Amino acid sequence: MLEGKSSSDITERALKYDLTIPFARFVAMNHNQLTFPFRRYQVQPVWRADRPQKGRYREFTQCDADVVGSLSLLNEVELANIYHAVFVELGLTKYELKINSRKILAALAELCGGADKLTDITIAIDKLDKIGPEKVKEELLQRGLNNEQVNIIESYLNITGTNEEKLAMARSLTGSIEIGKQGIDEVEFFIPACKNTNLAIDFTLARGLNYYTGIILKPKHLLK
Repeated sequence: MLEGKSSSDITERALKYDLTIPFARFVAMNHNQLTFPFRRYQVQPVWRADRPQKGRYREFTQCDADVVGSLSLLNEVELANIYHAVFVELGLTKYELKINSRKILAALAELCGGADKLTDITIAIDKLDKIGPEKVKEELLQRGLNNEQVNIIESYLNITGTNEEKLAMARSLTGSIEIGKQGIDEVEFFIPACKNTNLAIDFTLARGLNYYTGIILKPKHLLK
């Protein structure tokens, strides 16, 4: 039987887990002394309590850029432009910056019976690249969703086309739900605002962690 991630054989080597939680603690402890919106960046090695496997290591370098104290989408645009500037400096011009909205995923969960299903859905979708669509469907069924709900999610995962076509299909599927409409509007805002960043809408982009509430960004280097 494998021991959990909290076992001492792993955690004794997890020196600094990440940069995000310490930053949140710093903001909470110094809230009255900071001027908001507060921006900061930090680059530092961190160590995760993971079992090493191909392409994944306990130690890696985390590059953090954060904005706290503002709900403006212009902050998200600024972060997208940071991705672009870094990749250009590194000579990685052939890349896609994938974008989705957690709000659209929340609307998908409502279509499938309620907000309580959001975590189960996003955890399964987040594995799509690793296990493929059929295994994702199997996992959704194992997590208690029925065939009708899985079919709705499959329709969502099959959204393809240009950015404009993807938005139209997503609006048809989830736009009748207010939080879905908000998410689609936010993603639609990004297309002209980030016109130089190789932006590609990917509605299969998900994160299983509940602290994701709005825009999700993920860069992908195109090797060919």
